[in-house]
Amino acid sequence: MNKSKAAITSQNQTFTLRDGLLYVFFHKKIILIGFFIPIVLMSIFATQFPLFYKAEARLMVLFSREQSGAQDLMGAPTVVSVDGLRATATEVGILRSSEVLQKVIADIGEEALFPELLRPRLFGLLPAYSPEERTQRAIDLAQERIHIDIPTDSNIVTVSFDHENREIALSVVQVLLDVYLDHRAKVFENPRSPFLLKEAERDLQLLQETERELTQTKARYKIIDIDQDILLAVNQVDSIVQRSRQMDERQAAVRAEIEEAAKSLDALPISVPSFQETTNHTDNDAVRNERLALQLERRQLSERYQADYPRIQDIDKQLDAITNFLKKNQPIYKTDRQVRNPTIEFLTNHYLTLKIEGEAVTHQVAQLAAQKAIAEKRVAELTLVAEKINDLDRRRSIQEETYREYNRRAEAARIEEATARLRSANVRVIASAYASPTGHSMVPSLLAGGVFLGLLLGAVSGIIAAYGRQVMLTPVEVEKRLGLPVVSSFSDEHQPRAKGKNAAEMIYLVARLREAGPENTTLKTLQVVSSSKLENQSKFVRQLAVEVVRGYGEKTLIIDLNEKMSAHRKTLVRPDAEAAPLLTDDGEGLADEITPDVLPTVLPNLFLTENASVSVLGDPRVNRQRLAEILDSLGASYDVIILDLPPFDVHRIGLRYAPLTDGSLTIVRAAATRLPAALNLKETILSAGGDILGAVLTERRYYIPKGILRWL
Repeated sequence: MNKSKAAITSQNQTFTLRDGLLYVFFHKKIILIGFFIPIVLMSIFATQFPLFYKAEARLMVLFSREQSGAQDLMGAPTVVSVDGLRATATEVGILRSSEVLQKVIADIGEEALFPELLRPRLFGLLPAYSPEERTQRAIDLAQERIHIDIPTDSNIVTVSFDHENREIALSVVQVLLDVYLDHRAKVFENPRSPFLLKEAERDLQLLQETERELTQTKARYKIIDIDQDILLAVNQVDSIVQRSRQMDERQAAVRAEIEEAAKSLDALPISVPSFQETTNHTDNDAVRNERLALQLERRQLSERYQADYPRIQDIDKQLDAITNFLKKNQPIYKTDRQVRNPTIEFLTNHYLTLKIEGEAVTHQVAQLAAQKAIAEKRVAELTLVAEKINDLDRRRSIQEETYREYNRRAEAARIEEATARLRSANVRVIASAYASPTGHSMVPSLLAGGVFLGLLLGAVSGIIAAYGRQVMLTPVEVEKRLGLPVVSSFSDEHQPRAKGKNAAEMIYLVARLREAGPENTTLKTLQVVSSSKLENQSKFVRQLAVEVVRGYGEKTLIIDLNEKMSAHRKTLVRPDAEAAPLLTDDGEGLADEITPDVLPTVLPNLFLTENASVSVLGDPRVNRQRLAEILDSLGASYDVIILDLPPFDVHRIGLRYAPLTDGSLTIVRAAATRLPAALNLKETILSAGGDILGAVLTERRYYIPKGILRWL
């Protein structure tokens, strides 16, 4: 068979932005690692630089009460006098005083404010400060870090503090203002609210004593709700009275029954006849007992001896004598028996039962009388204590109302005092403590440098990974690195709209392959090769053969030289299909060869070989001329022959068929086929004299997110 020297030309694909983004997202893990390594290192390095936060607040000092925002008659603002500036300087002196700062440090804590005071000094050569020295040193450091600024010709005072911790800086400024204002507020205290609070406290004590007495009274008399308890006690007395009446009635009835039972018992006779008997037989008769004993002894002896045995004859004489005696002496015995009257026993039991019941009823009546006395005592007790409890309830209600009134008036007085302090104080807080969340340090610069280095290292990592990658992703990359034209590219079936695109691509591929035969004739024989099992070329062969049959109606044969052809058979062949010999004996020694069979498929004009790998077609020792003759003979029966060869890492039978077919297609699976293996496959087929029509890229995937991919 002639060999084609023409290959299918490339589809003229060029490198696009989509290809570049595909490489980026394919190596995104390496790029992200390269991006985050400098950022993490810079972040760790930035932790060694302290970050200072500056918290500040502003005060306005008024040197007279009338200047708290007042204006003159012409509407012009009040002019700040020299006395006002002196008053401002005085307030600044109070702010920086040791007493105020000592209270601030005590409130926040020396350990939180200046932790370095607890550590040894001078690199551990000197010990830490003593508690007294530490307090004075903390005051000195606070005076150094607290900055009070007074602009010229202004009564606005700016108080600021620097610290590594923003929250502590804010706390210092806020606590400083609070301590300072509390110190000034003592001047404007009004004694009215303490008096009201004292009275409210006294009323609270009286109320607690009343509640305690009420609780003790209820606990002593076991009272929950006095009205309900009285009602329950009265109901209990009524219930006991009802039961007492019932017991009295029962007691009278029992007494009457006892008297009647006693009368009946006295009238009954003590004994009554039981039975009379007349007999000629008495119990334990000695004569009859003797006869029975002799009869038993004779029976035992007769079992062992003859009738003339002396002892047996002696026993017979004794039995005859006893029998004659009994016939002559037959006495008559009479028996007359009397028993105790059973009615007496019944009446006695009944009498005793009634006596017991009578005693029980008597005890129950006594118990009910005792319960009645206790219940009546409880009613009387509750009636007496009800007046006391009601009096305590009324007293508690009055005391609660008085306590609430004192609290209300004390709260009103406190509000009035607070209003008076705000109105009378000549210092106003016009801006509370605030600290910038950014602080002052080199952290932003270090992080920016880390981001820049991360971008640079990520880009370099992506480029190195792309150049060092041994698998191919795009048709352009396959053509560039493998040196073969990509005749077709099929997307992964899991990609959007992949089935429709793959079907159109297969139609276009078959149309081009039909024109790739020798001297622009129709291609007759085609072998499909791959470097490893990862390419899954059998699936591509089936799709190719189906398109040839459906699109052009040509009689097509798939020669499956793989050791396992279950995939082809399960997909294309019916279960009841019958195999037929693929080759017929033409007189050239075919009988000495193992020939494969051919199976019809579900599609007309499409046939599949069976056991071709173990036949003459799969034997690498068969002469190449013989293989060419077989292909020529099959070419007379079939329009198109497609050889599905095993991967080259499994078997190299494809080298035998490379120069005998019209061309070869190399299957390259995206992100799976290794470049060295594909290059080796290409060079091996070309060195064997084969003609490679091109490469087919399968299972191509777009690693770009859909939101970005649709704009490319």
